[in-house]
Amino acid sequence: MSQLAPAWTEAGAGLEVAAAALVRARLEGVRLASLPGPNLPGSLAQGFAIQQHVGPLAGKTVGGWKCALPPAGKWIVAPIYSDSIVKGERYRLAADADKARIEPELACVLAHDLPARAEPYTAGEIAAAISDVHLALEVIDCRYTDPHSLPFEQLLADGLFNHGLVLGAPITLSNPASMPSALDITLSDATAELVNIKGRHPDGDPLLPIVWLANFLSTQGIGLQAGQVVITGSYAGVLDVPVNQPLHVRFGEAGSLSVHFSTLEE
Repeated sequence: MSQLAPAWTEAGAGLEVAAAALVRARLEGVRLASLPGPNLPGSLAQGFAIQQHVGPLAGKTVGGWKCALPPAGKWIVAPIYSDSIVKGERYRLAADADKARIEPELACVLAHDLPARAEPYTAGEIAAAISDVHLALEVIDCRYTDPHSLPFEQLLADGLFNHGLVLGAPITLSNPASMPSALDITLSDATAELVNIKGRHPDGDPLLPIVWLANFLSTQGIGLQAGQVVITGSYAGVLDVPVNQPLHVRFGEAGSLSVHFSTLEE
């Protein structure tokens, strides 16, 4: 039995109400001061259980995952919904957004399923399951008015600041196990270079968080599926970029990605 069922049973209707509040926030664009109910969720397991109920309640499918090697007392894992993965050059934001917040990352596309199982997956098995590695930008936002005032479990329930993903072109690698630990990130708009960062992956090896993800999800009775994309951490932290104009992001020698974050109805 996965850990989701006992976590859900422990708090019962309270977690259902919390998940419904996050669904409303996502679908209607409202923000919450916090999740409803006293001290909910009260554990990582309950936070993750709420997170996993939001997608089905909202009618969304999981197109990918964000993850990282978790520090003590945290689980760094959240779904990325299929309808928030953008492969074109335009990404829609809320009409009142005055900036976009992004994290430059690499996104691994899975070639075949990695079902939940008792035996841990190895790094070799994970590398063999990856078909392509793409340039990507995670778009950062949340459903709370003041997220930094809330306990981690509420952030976990909301998907750890994921708003969506811009998926760029695939890069050339000898194999997925050779993903770079460092990438120079350069941002520029139509007129000037905005920032240049000597970027490094926060976990050193971008493959290791996917090994953790596959094995963590297995303990929850959840498998990874062919076609899903997995991101494992920003090479440059969180960057604020302008909206309603083209943005060009270069990932060192790996390639570049262009995107237009738009708040306008078009």
